[in-house]
Amino acid sequence: MILRCRLCHAPIAACDPARLIPPLTSAVFEPLEPGFPPPFPPDVPWEAARCPQCRHHPQGYAPDGAKSLETDQGTWPLPAPEQPETGCPDPKPASPGPIPKRDKPNRRSR
Repeated sequence: MILRCRLCHAPIAACDPARLIPPLTSAVFEPLEPGFPPPFPPDVPWEAARCPQCRHHPQGYAPDGAKSLETDQGTWPLPAPEQPETGCPDPKPASPGPIPKRDKPNRRSR
């Protein structure tokens, strides 16, 4: 699959859809053809990655664009980030305890 810039539509990198799991890293993306350098330096965080053509972020800047990528196959939705295990086997939330009663209702005087 080919990653395209959402703003200038230039082809940027090759990627394996199975590796597109948030949080993304620039190391997930490979050169378009063998023998070329990677499109992004591997030590650069994904938030700092830039399109080599227009120098904008490949996902664009709209808030709804952060959950998908533009590819040669159309818009590719990203899966939700995996939630860490809580370590608590009980799925019920902890009880906050008894609710104290108030002596007087909370009213304003006029």
